[in-house]
Amino acid sequence: MKIIHTADIHLDSPLVGVRDPALRRHELLLALDKLFRYADANNVSAVIIAGDLFDVNFVTEQTVRSVADIFAHSNAAIAVLKGNHGGSASYELLRQLCPQVGFFGEEWTSFKLGNVTVCGRELGVNDDEQWDRLSLDPMRYNIVVLHGDVDDDSYGRINGRVLANSGAKYVALGHRHAFCEHRFGLVRACYSGALEPRGFDESADTGFVEIDTDSDQIRFVRQAIRSVVTRVVNVDGIDSDVALRRAVTDATADVSSENYLNVVFRGELCGGLHAELVAKQALTGRYFALRIADLTVPRVDLQSIMQEVSLRGEFVKLATGIEDEKLRSEVLKMGLAALNGEDLT
Repeated sequence: MKIIHTADIHLDSPLVGVRDPALRRHELLLALDKLFRYADANNVSAVIIAGDLFDVNFVTEQTVRSVADIFAHSNAAIAVLKGNHGGSASYELLRQLCPQVGFFGEEWTSFKLGNVTVCGRELGVNDDEQWDRLSLDPMRYNIVVLHGDVDDDSYGRINGRVLANSGAKYVALGHRHAFCEHRFGLVRACYSGALEPRGFDESADTGFVEIDTDSDQIRFVRQAIRSVVTRVVNVDGIDSDVALRRAVTDATADVSSENYLNVVFRGELCGGLHAELVAKQALTGRYFALRIADLTVPRVDLQSIMQEVSLRGEFVKLATGIEDEKLRSEVLKMGLAALNGEDLT
């Protein structure tokens, strides 16, 4: 039996920094529809949504009705965990529109499909008693569905000790937006990651997990309408804005205009050059979204300056101690330019 595990779709997110946020919100819905079309085309028996199908407080009734339409036209059984986003109203409407869909509750809720049991619950703050009540039949293929962080108890506690001894074969996790695998003893657990990136902080491959219960194998299936693409431009040896622009255009020439482009400048920047300005002039309007990070340092001998008995030497000593790379770079550039009497505009 094939089962899809997905999570963290965040429909109707209030997107910023993209050219057309309304279009992008619609594309998140299209990504969900694409997943279900894949399921039907590949004889997938069930789809598990491990939380955060919707985004909190922003979900329209039309979006909920669109989800219900996608569900109604699928051959797969569907089980939905709410997670910590979306609000109760959105899920209550979805429940009314989709009586065929299984929803997990505050206590352990189980659904059976052939020899597979899918068991999950919404995590709470003080729920140790619920963990003691997890009971699974060791003769069945058991999938546990949870939405939380394995390393942080601030939202729900995932009890790895209980899971390791529960008889589960697989734990379908939601909450982290990048695919990653964990182990609770011999029990395999995965975050499916997001279906689509919503911003530059979601740069990992997007997609879903496909579980084959007959072979006890899983695989990550990549799916993306748009991706976050990062290109690093090293400025070492570049001594003119024209050469800098050429380096930027060469580094980004193969990036589709449909994607999020993240340009990162590194290296030692020659005085008087303007990396961010050059990149904006060369790239603005060419991509669905653009972010520029200037992490260069001034082309000077910082070690020699730190040996100076001067205001400049003391400044560099303090600035190089800043842990945040981006902030350290900005402080060094602005501070040295100011001490050298350069124009800061």
